[in-house]
Amino acid sequence: MNISILLPYKENFVTSNAGAVSLFVNDITKNSIYQKTTKIFGNTIYKKFLSNNYVNLTFDKKQYVKSFLDYKETLNSDLIEVHNRPNYIKIIQTKYQSRLFLYFHNDPLQMNGSKTIKERMNLLNTVDRIIFNSQWSRSRFFTDLTNIHNLAKKTCVCFQSSSKIK
Repeated sequence: MNISILLPYKENFVTSNAGAVSLFVNDITKNSIYQKTTKIFGNTIYKKFLSNNYVNLTFDKKQYVKSFLDYKETLNSDLIEVHNRPNYIKIIQTKYQSRLFLYFHNDPLQMNGSKTIKERMNLLNTVDRIIFNSQWSRSRFFTDLTNIHNLAKKTCVCFQSSSKIK
C-alpha cells in the first residue's frame, strides 16, 4: 500500500526543530508495516529531516497543496493522510479518488475547513476516516451536529503517547 502524508504548511519535519505533528507522524511511520511505501510531504527551510522518506516541497504558499498533488508519488497513492488542515481536503478530493484520512491534532472548530456545521458534515461525507488525538477534540468536532450516528463510525481517537506499551 502506497501512503502519502501531507503535513501542515511550515510544519518542521527536522531533527532539531520538529513540530508536534511531525514528531507524531515520524514515530507512527517508523513503526508502520508500510514504512517503505510511505512518503511524508511538507515544507521547511531546514535540511536535517527526521527520516529518509520525507519530501520537501518548495513553492509559493498558495501552491502548497497543488505542489503535493502534482508530485509523482502522490499519483500512485492508495491512501492520502492530511494532518491538521481540513481545508486541504476539498482541493485533494476533487483530483484524487484515493482513500482519504484526516487527522485533527487541535480544536476542529478553530480550523479553516471545519468551523461550520456544513463544513464538518462535508468532511464526514467526503473522507474515509477522521482521526482525533483526544476525546475532547472529537467531541468538539461533533458540536451541534445531529443524526450522524452512521457517519460518526468513520471517526476514532488515536491517543498520542510517549509510551511504546500504549
